[in-house]
Amino acid sequence: MIEGIGVDIVSVERIAEVYKKHGTRFLEKIFTPEEIHYCTGKRNPAEHLAARFAAKEALAKALPSEKRPGWQQVEIIPGTNGPRVKVRGEQSCLSGNIKLSMSHERKWAVAMVLISKEVGKNETGNR
Repeated sequence: MIEGIGVDIVSVERIAEVYKKHGTRFLEKIFTPEEIHYCTGKRNPAEHLAARFAAKEALAKALPSEKRPGWQQVEIIPGTNGPRVKVRGEQSCLSGNIKLSMSHERKWAVAMVLISKEVGKNETGNR
């Protein structure tokens, strides 16, 4: 059962400008140390930072406002089958139920999040 869906698009140039202006202060506010290490090791860090920013925003849009985790509580982890979302703190139970797709190119980064809940036999209405 789908519990939430969110999508976000971010200008790569905007993220690059904020990074240039505020440096590590910006990075450390939004991203985890692991995300910073991963993105800054890439040829064009702004594309990867923008995709992760979009993913965090998409997750926030998929959740009710009272359940939204903070920037640092959400980590986008590279995986063999695409990126995964790790949520820390009170909302950590969400991690296994989040599906993420993200993409980027020179000007734009986009992410889509789907939050699902496994439905048990007694929850489907079937007897």
